[in-house]
Amino acid sequence: MIINHNVPALNTHRQLSINTGNTNKNIEKLSSGLRINRAGDDAAGLAISEKMRGQIRGLDQASRNAQDGISLIQTAEGALNETHSILQRQREIANQSANGTNTDSDRQALQDEMNALTSEINRIGNTTEFNTQKLLQGDGKANLEGAKLFADGKLANGATNKTQVTQTTTIGTAAADGDTLKFTLNGQDLTVGFTTSGSNGAAANDGKAYDVTSNSAKVARAATADADANATSLREALTSMINANDQLKGQYTVTGTGADVIVTAVAGGKFDGADGNIAVAAKTGTIAFGTTGTAAVGTTTAVNASKTLDFSSLENTDAATTNANLQKLVGTGFTIGNQQVEFYKASEGAYKGTGIGVAIDTALENGTYTTKADSLTKAIADAVGSKIEGVTLTNNANNLVITATKGGVEGNNIEYKDGGVQKAFETSFQIGANTGQSMSLSINDMRSKALGITGKAGDAGFTKDNTVTDGTNDVKGEAALNISTKEGAAAAIAVLDKATALVSSERSKLGATQNRLEHTINNLGTASENLTAAESRIRDVDMAKEMMQQTKNNILAQAAQAMLAQANQQPQGVLQLLR
Repeated sequence: MIINHNVPALNTHRQLSINTGNTNKNIEKLSSGLRINRAGDDAAGLAISEKMRGQIRGLDQASRNAQDGISLIQTAEGALNETHSILQRQREIANQSANGTNTDSDRQALQDEMNALTSEINRIGNTTEFNTQKLLQGDGKANLEGAKLFADGKLANGATNKTQVTQTTTIGTAAADGDTLKFTLNGQDLTVGFTTSGSNGAAANDGKAYDVTSNSAKVARAATADADANATSLREALTSMINANDQLKGQYTVTGTGADVIVTAVAGGKFDGADGNIAVAAKTGTIAFGTTGTAAVGTTTAVNASKTLDFSSLENTDAATTNANLQKLVGTGFTIGNQQVEFYKASEGAYKGTGIGVAIDTALENGTYTTKADSLTKAIADAVGSKIEGVTLTNNANNLVITATKGGVEGNNIEYKDGGVQKAFETSFQIGANTGQSMSLSINDMRSKALGITGKAGDAGFTKDNTVTDGTNDVKGEAALNISTKEGAAAAIAVLDKATALVSSERSKLGATQNRLEHTINNLGTASENLTAAESRIRDVDMAKEMMQQTKNNILAQAAQAMLAQANQQPQGVLQLLR
């Protein structure tokens, strides 16, 4: 018998400690309901379940994000619903004003209502917001840095468009030897040449100058030694162009003596546009004019297309010849009709804007094209092509050629605008638990100017004075549609139909996005539920099984306590030997 080491007691104590520890773990799991309370319970299971917990919480937050997105969309769509109502009322009063039973005073009363309603559309666009974010006024315009590279202009008459014009704009190329033209409109100059382009029409490359009067367009030659000869060739070219087109033939006459060329609408109709002139200059862009469809009196034709095109400025035409200037174009662009074209760098990722993206990297490649300007026009033509309804873009001998393809549609207004890209209000909704799981939304400018129902005072189709405010003050900075005449009211109906279609398109887009978000919320709820179930299978404890384990461990602990008492009594037996 030994007394220094009571091995049975030591063994029993160890078992008691194990059973007590297991019992404590059972109590911990039963009290928390979790199988894993610390990493030691299941290291791998803890790591997996924590990742799942992050996903579940992310999915739940994404669902709330989507609900906030729906609230934003409903705010914007609700405002556009009122804009729709206003446009319908404006169309109604335009229709009323077009009726021949109205007096001038009646139409003026209708015009006053038109002005007020247009200002209200501006107010809605300027004040509609969600969480302090303006929703219906876009987010500003990205302007070009440095020299302008494009020219503003309409490819067709917006009021009663029954013509088609082909425009060629040169970017970054120097003028060839010979005379060129400079348009002077609204105090801004555009150096150009022109070519007639009627079917089988003779070319006319001579430098001339327009001077538009009430019912004729006078082309006056700048003083040169061969002015008479050049004017004669121009008269012949214009006559050939008109006679070659059955719809123009008989509608216009070309006359003049010496250095003058005068084009007159036979029935006395007026040419649209303000007075202007063209003078001789040094650098050149090229514009080619032509017509298709019906050329009616009172509509703009090729001969006064300079007024319809309303060119503003094309300065420093060689500005596109350096990489530095091309780099400045990133984030800017131009607009044709309602379609925006925006420059971006492909090296920084795919184009994410709402327009048509033109990768500026293509134009920066060395050795691909003859000049940087050629590279730019090639990149634009390749990217855009015929993606814009009503026009096609091609590259021809360093020229960006913009050709109107639709004629004879009343009210068609295809406009080429310089100065940057008008940005829409853009946001994104985080609708997933992870990076990159978002949904983008853009809302276009829905104010009067963007809808095409305000313009410059005195322009065709608009009031002679500014009559429209921005809705937040009394400053009148825009001109409303002119319905003070029967003809103007009739033309305004078509413009209002287009504006209504724009708002309808925007509301349709918002509605589709809202429906998508609602489906997203349902999907997120299902995903969260399923992932929670998976996480529960890893992390939660089986209460019945754990109670069984706890009962077993509790019995073993109590038994170990009793056995430890017995083991401690065994060494005392040696004392019997001393008696």
